[in-house]
Amino acid sequence: NFKNSTQVSKDGEVQLKSGGEYDVTTVGNRWIGNSVYVFGGGRNQSDIMSGRFDCSSFVYWAYNQIGVQLGEQTSVSTETLKNRGTAVEEKDMQPGDLVFFDTYKKDGHVGIYIGDGKFIGAQSSNGVAIEDMTSGYWKEKFNHRVQRVTNS
Repeated sequence: NFKNSTQVSKDGEVQLKSGGEYDVTTVGNRWIGNSVYVFGGGRNQSDIMSGRFDCSSFVYWAYNQIGVQLGEQTSVSTETLKNRGTAVEEKDMQPGDLVFFDTYKKDGHVGIYIGDGKFIGAQSSNGVAIEDMTSGYWKEKFNHRVQRVTNS
C-alpha cells in the first residue's frame, strides 16, 4: 500500500528508515506552498533542494522517496512515465496511481492520484499542489490514462 518508514534529513531529502510511515500520496505535501514549477526542473539535486519541479520530475521524486525508480532522473518525462507499470481502468484507480492530462500536448501533464477525485502534482500555476479532477480545468483535461507503477 505504498507505505514505508521515513525520516527527513537536514537537507530536506526524505530517507527511508525504520519507525514512522508515509506514502507516495503524502510525501510531496512538504512542497505545497514551498515550490515553483519550472519546465525541465527537478532533475538535479540543486533544483530538488530548492523545490523547482515540473510535473514528471515531481512524480519521479515522490516515487524515489519510497524506493521506486521510474527510469532515469535526468530524462524522465510524461512520455517515459506513461509507459511505466500497467494501465488501469479509471473505475479501478487507487491512491498512488499516475494520472495523465492532455494539456499543451497529449499526455502533457502527470500527477499522483491521492483518492477522492484529487491528485498531487507540480502545476505550472502554483508549483506542487493538490487539485480536484472532478470539475473544472482538470476534469476537462483528464484523458483517462491511469498507470499503476507499484503493487498495492
